[in-house]
Amino acid sequence: MRYLLLFICSLLGLSSVRAQEHNWAFGFYGDVQLEDPSYNGSFGVQGKYDIGNYQALQAQVHGRGDFVAVGADYLFNLLNKEKSKFNVFLGGGFSQEFYTYDMTVIEGETQPVRTKDNFSVANGQAGLSYYFAPVQLSLYAGYKLKYQFKNEVTEPNYVMFGLRYHIW
Repeated sequence: MRYLLLFICSLLGLSSVRAQEHNWAFGFYGDVQLEDPSYNGSFGVQGKYDIGNYQALQAQVHGRGDFVAVGADYLFNLLNKEKSKFNVFLGGGFSQEFYTYDMTVIEGETQPVRTKDNFSVANGQAGLSYYFAPVQLSLYAGYKLKYQFKNEVTEPNYVMFGLRYHIW
């Protein structure tokens, strides 16, 4: 009987909790390509604005030594953010990726030539997030697929992850 009462109280407490009360969130972003062992990962910052209970816009800047990317995404949450701390999201967006190469192979020899290149990329993503209300922090992880327009290359198997602090 005691466990039943505890279970009912827990359910009532969880149903009365408002999950995310803030529309603006800022934090850390990272992505790693699982297929390519030479891809070291890319890390940076991200901002997110919740348009409503089910939609959001996010923008991120991330990179590493020879790579910088700037992008924006539209996200659709499958669950109402005000009623659930846990959420599943789907999204799509565009980014511009900038690369700097310090070595170039010319006629079979590696020579120190600095070249720069950039690519326009469309991406699709699906992921999970969880909001920790006492500290106003959300953690998320997901799968991302990228399509590069210049070379018409599909790059699957990116894992993205991050944390955001909800401030306003």
